Amino acid sequence: MSDETHSTHQSAPPPTVLDSSQPVFSVGDVEELRGFVQSAPAAMMAVTDSFELVACSDRMKNLIGNGAADLDDECATFFDCIHDPNTYWESALTRCIEEQKAMRGEEALFRSCGGAERQVHWEMRPWTARRAGEQGAWLAFEEQTLQPSGADQQPYHIAAQHEALQSTIEEGVLLIDRSGVFQSCNVHAEHILGRPASEIIGSTVIDEKWRGIREDGTPLPNESFPFWEALHTGEPVHGEVMGIYPPEGPPRWLRVNVQPLMAEGKDHPYAALATFADITEQRLSEEALRTSKDLLSSVLRSSLDGIMVLTSVRDQNGRIVDFEWLLANPQAEELIDRSAEELVGEHLLDKLPGHETSGLFENYVDVVESGEPIEREVFYDWDGIQGWLRVAATKLNDGLAVTFRDITERKEAAQEMEKTNAELEERNRALREFAYIASHDLQEPLRKITAFADLMREDYEEAVDETGEYYLERMQDAAQRMSGLITDLLEYSRVTTQAKPFEEVDLNTIARNVRSDLEFRIRDVDGQVEIGDLPTIEADSTQIRQLLQNLISNGLKFHRSDVPPVVRVTADIEEREAPDDPDRTVPWCVLQVEDNGIGMKKKYLDRIFVPFKRLHGRSQFEGTGMGLAICHRIAERHEGTIEVDSEPDEGTTFTISIPAVRPDAAQDQEDGSTRDKMPL
Repeated sequence: MSDETHSTHQSAPPPTVLDSSQPVFSVGDVEELRGFVQSAPAAMMAVTDSFELVACSDRMKNLIGNGAADLDDECATFFDCIHDPNTYWESALTRCIEEQKAMRGEEALFRSCGGAERQVHWEMRPWTARRAGEQGAWLAFEEQTLQPSGADQQPYHIAAQHEALQSTIEEGVLLIDRSGVFQSCNVHAEHILGRPASEIIGSTVIDEKWRGIREDGTPLPNESFPFWEALHTGEPVHGEVMGIYPPEGPPRWLRVNVQPLMAEGKDHPYAALATFADITEQRLSEEALRTSKDLLSSVLRSSLDGIMVLTSVRDQNGRIVDFEWLLANPQAEELIDRSAEELVGEHLLDKLPGHETSGLFENYVDVVESGEPIEREVFYDWDGIQGWLRVAATKLNDGLAVTFRDITERKEAAQEMEKTNAELEERNRALREFAYIASHDLQEPLRKITAFADLMREDYEEAVDETGEYYLERMQDAAQRMSGLITDLLEYSRVTTQAKPFEEVDLNTIARNVRSDLEFRIRDVDGQVEIGDLPTIEADSTQIRQLLQNLISNGLKFHRSDVPPVVRVTADIEEREAPDDPDRTVPWCVLQVEDNGIGMKKKYLDRIFVPFKRLHGRSQFEGTGMGLAICHRIAERHEGTIEVDSEPDEGTTFTISIPAVRPDAAQDQEDGSTRDKMPL
């Protein structure tokens, strides 16, 4: 090297070691570093710790001049680019890489392999590639002649020039040099980015810690950050929206403006000034609103009801004269056979004038003026629509939201049910008339048969021989049995035709009254009737009394000849799953009547509740075979069951399970329950 060159190096100020707290430039691999350097708007190059050339920017190649094309050779080194006879550059690079410290120098001689000599300002920083474990340094050069003589505009001093500006702006402010290094930031930038200035200043745009996201949620590569784009293109960026991740938590959303800073007469920026506002709250509000709209749209699309939103149309006096469509969902389109495009913006009475004839328009006006919602069922037979609608309207600002559903099938089913109920009522009326006839007209001949038989015995006692006496007894016995059958049949029919409303019934009182009524029979068979602690339930007291009397009477009647009968009456309350709601329980009364009588075989258990069914002859036990059939019908009328368990010569247990509480006792009155109107 010539003495002139040597003296120039000797007069250059020694390199300055920068703040050691600034982080090492870290990349994933060398390819990432190469991309960063090659796209840099500054004169920039990167080398390994063995001084092999990694990459050069276009601006760097221009600075090198002739011979720059040879730098694309993979074997090129730093010293193929720059002559270094006094090891000025080698010493600086070695110290930077070994001590992992950023360095800076001014007025250094730059002699390129192409023969060009320039005085430059320079800066170098260590880099490391995490995945490959490689390291090295990158350098950025600034020709001294790029700055006006005596001007204090070098990129290395830009941050100080903008401190006053940054402190007065309420947005985040960043100053980025041409190498993509953040040179300064204000407190708002620290707050928005979630990092202290020590983590921001000295880092580069492509550091891994800066993770960006686009508005559509896809990752934003670092080289596409608006800061870098402005440096690379030299064009300002206005109002670009991006997200950037803080150290923890979700991304912060920014609206970014970047202004490239150009030296006079130059067409490449030496730095860029970025300002950005935190619009995270606004963004979240917009997303929440968008989500709400999407949810509303989903509800409108999937709703089984037609939904319309209408706004009032008023005349000069403020009177509502019509409504304008704002919205109609798909189900509304189907129900009224008109598309939303036909309806929105149009007047209600122009499209559906039947609303006025049906009275719905007047209802809508009342809703808007009073604020009180309405709900009604209307048969709509206008505007090409025919059917029953259930319409509900609620005030919404100066209009209303209307929901409506086609209930034609339900109404027709209800009308059919009313018709069926009327027919059942007519049949029940005929049944009651039959019961009256049976209890009066049919009984009358039987009474006469019995009376005439008695007269024959009294008046013709001497004339009637033994055989005639036998015939008279058989005739009277048959008449009495026929009368008993008619009486039991009437009792069986009256379970439903003459049922009483359900009310609170104390089973203790009912059971004791039955025991009192059967006192003489209990005494005749030397039996006992034991009554446990019984609950109070909602039931038909007359029918419950009849049920207990039949079962206790059976226990006393069907006893073993050598064992006095004992009948026990007990009950418990159990919680069971509600039939209409599996998550809810309702109390049931489980009533048991147990005896120690003759019992019965298992094969007969399903036959004993059939009307007129007897398991024993009349010579063994009296009765008509209707008692248990009546008990079965009473249990059914109470929406319950009756079951039996028995063993021969051991006894029989009847278990009656019925709801202890009625949800609506009125439903079980004779005129309010289809079940109670079922004919025989």
